Amino acid sequence: MDLQTGELRQRGHKVRLQEQPFQVLAALLERPGEVVTRDELRNKLWPVDTFVDFDHGLNAAIKRLRDALGESAETPIFVETVARRGYRFIGNAEVQATSASAPSYLDRLLTIASGPWARKAQFGAALLALVVLACITAVLLFWRQESRWKLTQDSVTLQRLTTNAAENWIIASAISPDGKYLAYSDKTGIYLRLLSTGELHALLPKVSDVTFLGWFPDSTRLLASWANPPAPKSLWAVSIFGGNARQLSEEGWSASVSPDSSQIVFLKGAGFGETGQEIWLMRSNGADQRRVMSFSEGGFASPVWSPDRRWIAYVKFKTGPSMYDVWIELYNLEHGTSRIVLSEQRLTGWGLSWLPDGRLVYAMEDPPPSQNSSNLWAARLDLSKGSFIGTPAKITTGDGFVAKPSVTADSKHLVFSRAKPQADVYISEFSAKGPRLSTPRRLTLDEADDLPFDWTIDNQSVLFISDRTGTINIFRQRIDESSAEMLVADQEKKSAICRLTPDGSQILYSVPTNPSDNLQPVRLMRAPLNGGPPQTVLEAPAIGNFVCSHAPATICAFGQEKPKELVISVFDPAIGEPHEVATLQKQTAEFIGPEIRGIGDWALGAFPGRKVNRGVYLRRHQQPNPAALAFRSTQSRAYGEKLEWLHVPRLGGRFEGAVCQQQSCGFQAKLADVDLAGNAHQIWEVNHVWASWAIPSRNGKYLAILAPTADSNVWMAENF
Repeated sequence: MDLQTGELRQRGHKVRLQEQPFQVLAALLERPGEVVTRDELRNKLWPVDTFVDFDHGLNAAIKRLRDALGESAETPIFVETVARRGYRFIGNAEVQATSASAPSYLDRLLTIASGPWARKAQFGAALLALVVLACITAVLLFWRQESRWKLTQDSVTLQRLTTNAAENWIIASAISPDGKYLAYSDKTGIYLRLLSTGELHALLPKVSDVTFLGWFPDSTRLLASWANPPAPKSLWAVSIFGGNARQLSEEGWSASVSPDSSQIVFLKGAGFGETGQEIWLMRSNGADQRRVMSFSEGGFASPVWSPDRRWIAYVKFKTGPSMYDVWIELYNLEHGTSRIVLSEQRLTGWGLSWLPDGRLVYAMEDPPPSQNSSNLWAARLDLSKGSFIGTPAKITTGDGFVAKPSVTADSKHLVFSRAKPQADVYISEFSAKGPRLSTPRRLTLDEADDLPFDWTIDNQSVLFISDRTGTINIFRQRIDESSAEMLVADQEKKSAICRLTPDGSQILYSVPTNPSDNLQPVRLMRAPLNGGPPQTVLEAPAIGNFVCSHAPATICAFGQEKPKELVISVFDPAIGEPHEVATLQKQTAEFIGPEIRGIGDWALGAFPGRKVNRGVYLRRHQQPNPAALAFRSTQSRAYGEKLEWLHVPRLGGRFEGAVCQQQSCGFQAKLADVDLAGNAHQIWEVNHVWASWAIPSRNGKYLAILAPTADSNVWMAENF
């Protein structure tokens, strides 16, 4: 392109180009790789006092320019459209200064020979020149492709679609295939937003905590799942035009409709969050349900259809030596075969989408120091080999955790949720008139995660773990103060648990030798509460939870999480010397309903009128039986062979865990006061997807409650 003569040439031949398209190209070449807005082009092409149909004129100029360059808007080579903003030159632009007296390299190469060997020399030089030009062309093409990829990465635009407060965070969301609607759920119901105007309609305002939303391809019906305790989460079809929701499956969630609307793939066998142990198929009207596969050793997440309906992709995980082994797997519905396409420790199960253009979108945690965030990646699939084509591209950036991506049928708009969870310590006081709590008040006022684990013996300070310094450390804070004191200020990487010894004078904490492998040895350490050097108490492999009784009892215990069993050992916090008191097979206890089998939480407590110093275990029964706590003596292995059960009436929701001190136990999700006759009284409810617990003070007057919150809203990505 010659800016002085106004000529455009291709391989030496002049290309016809009118004045306005030429000026558009010149404006784009002034800033290659940058967006030139439509308003900037308008000011360049038309004077201020010119009255013209600007949009039509610019569109026509762009079309003539593309015709001259031999490209289209759908497959741009040089000029890329940036939706609702302008245009960008994405080719290789180079400014050249020429001189008539300076022969080109090729000219010099072709005229170097003389005499009788001139013809052979010229032929050889010409051949060499062609080889050189071919190499240069290949490099330039590769560079251009890489540059276009980098520009595409830089051009991704993000737009926030919702502004819900943390008290009413977004639970699920999905964009309609035609791109017209955003469906989302929060604590108050399901809502439909018209994206062009922002107009909002309530679809099911009386249905709260809808944990999954998806669309049928016709953009007129939604898939949704929610639970009506004590029943498990069920799957429903909801019309955007109103009317009652229609149940498709009595159990089901995390569903995906095939591109031709004929089938639905979904999960059963409840796990944590939206995971499950089984993948099922059914017709889109709910008929002919059949199980495709199950995985009792772990679970599945986010099953989605391939564009050709021959495959489904899903995230699969199990407990392994590195805490969790996670991978993306493809399953061929015609042949019943599966392939692993990506195995990566940082994969998450909360985001998977198979785009109509063939790319697979998945969520992956960011590496340190941004490990408290995750983002979406995309890669093309070679189904013949079961692997990615090329290098996966990161398509979003930002803080917080991404989840539940959905995409329009043209692959141009990607919607996802981004949550920033936070755990804080709240303080509440038991009522003297019965099993009631005062209104909890927030104790920790920072923006870090704070997790309570114990009280000091004067019942005036809470011991908790926090990452407010960038790494996990132990803190103490009085209940009448607003700031905390850091304890055990060393450089060792501590685990997220801390306790006080029975007499309250020493802090117990653990230091893993290999944080990425939970089967490796773990050191249990102790340090004086009021300052002093730490000391090693003992070392053992696979230590998970550890607890200490309160006076008058004087023992502590730790649990070793093995693949099929939980081993409990007691030890003296002063000298160590552990000895095993219980080995529980994980398959012998059950969860409520169809959830994953396993042992629940455990703790130590001294219970008057019973055998003292008992481990407390949680058993989950099949419906409709009540949940139960099991007591086992820590004083004698022989006595411990038989569990003593305390049945607890169900309070609704999930019976998650137990934290027991004195004569009361607290349950995650619903906090209850339970006496030793099995009478339970709900005293607080944590309405959140993240776990919670409560730690009673040593005099039983206060509770330190872990209260999780989340700032969760919906975002949209374009040009990805």
